[in-house]
Amino acid sequence: MKVCGDEVGDLTEAFNQMLTQIQSQDSALQTAQHELQEQVIALQREIGERKRAEAAQARLTAILEATPDIVMSANPNGIPFYLNRAGHEILGVGQDRDISGMKTLYLHPEWAREIFAKGRLPEAIRHGSWAGETTILARNGKEIHVSQVLIAHKSPEGKVEYFSTVLRDMTEYREAEEALRLSQQKLLETSRLAGMAEVATGVLHNVGNVLNSVNVSAGLVVERLRRSKAPKLAKAAALLTAHNGDLGQYLTNDVNGQKLPGYLANLGEFFIVENAELLNEVDQLSRNIEHIKEVVAMQQSYAKVSGVFENLQAHRLVEDAIAMNIGAFERHGVEVERQFSAVPAIRVDRHKVLQILINLIRNAKYALDDVERMDKKIVISISAPNERYIQIVVSDNGIGISPENLTRIFAHGFTTREGGHGFGLHSGAIAARSMGGAITVASAGIGEGATFTLELPIASTASVT
Repeated sequence: MKVCGDEVGDLTEAFNQMLTQIQSQDSALQTAQHELQEQVIALQREIGERKRAEAAQARLTAILEATPDIVMSANPNGIPFYLNRAGHEILGVGQDRDISGMKTLYLHPEWAREIFAKGRLPEAIRHGSWAGETTILARNGKEIHVSQVLIAHKSPEGKVEYFSTVLRDMTEYREAEEALRLSQQKLLETSRLAGMAEVATGVLHNVGNVLNSVNVSAGLVVERLRRSKAPKLAKAAALLTAHNGDLGQYLTNDVNGQKLPGYLANLGEFFIVENAELLNEVDQLSRNIEHIKEVVAMQQSYAKVSGVFENLQAHRLVEDAIAMNIGAFERHGVEVERQFSAVPAIRVDRHKVLQILINLIRNAKYALDDVERMDKKIVISISAPNERYIQIVVSDNGIGISPENLTRIFAHGFTTREGGHGFGLHSGAIAARSMGGAITVASAGIGEGATFTLELPIASTASVT
């Protein structure tokens, strides 16, 4: 408060001004302290973030240094500024060597450089990245097949700032791939031989059954000939010859001569019956021999066409497979029911399909051997559920398959049958796959029978061989 211009008033005014000034300075000081505190907090945050970034970078560097893959970064001109430990080792670059004198393009052999420079690098720049397979030069100029990912890191304006790449040595993979290819090739060859063995076994079974009938017929013919009355006819002819001069008197007055015409008549009737029986047995013998020839010819026809894809009718292949097993069905009292629908021709390897079908049908027969029942039955059906595939289904009312074995049934070496080799279903599945088809199995469990479904591709044309 100002007091009438006296000294006290001046002093009070001066004091008020000083107080206002002190308050203003105090306020400025508090503001400065607050700003300083914020700056300190921001600096602490920045230091924390930098430490976390450095820790993250250290972890990333540790990962990059530990990976067995080559990791490299290079500027837009292809001059590297980072190469991890694996890269130094695989490329034969010393750890203490300055890599700025290298050129990433020259990591590739001469024949691959132009491909990389004109194709893959522009693609990475255009799309941001490229991934594929290429070849690089390792130590001592050795070429190594690698898979590569190349990334072009760009600025917000779209300009390439640097490149990073990861290269993985595919040598072991390629060797494993080649080993697998050779193994599969051997497996397919073994499968083919196993299939031929299955067919040959079927041939031997059927030929053996027919040969039994041949032996029976031949034995009957031999027995008939042994019991033939032909020698007695010769004796009667000898009597007639002996009385050639007095034949009339001999036939009229001699007791033996009087019996001779009747004896000859009876002998003639016997020969007629005997001739008919012999003809019947010889005819049966001829039919059996013809059956043997057909079975052998069938096996030969399949053996000749292995590896050739043809347009074929499914029911003919099924009938041939049944014929190969017909002897076993008769011996074991197995009824075979056919449920064939009209389906288009299929494009398959005749021999492989026969191999699969013989194996499926024989397995069904084995499954029926393990059950005590009178109504042993195999149902074989053919249908076309869609326009791409036909299905051949082999079902039996045999021993069935346990749930835990359903997932293992097609594994190599797996079998539940004593004396089985565990190869048939595995090789069959491979053969089906090689033709663009598949085999599946279903069973409700032990004692419930089993159903195998063979799926085969329909031919693009309807012509049938």
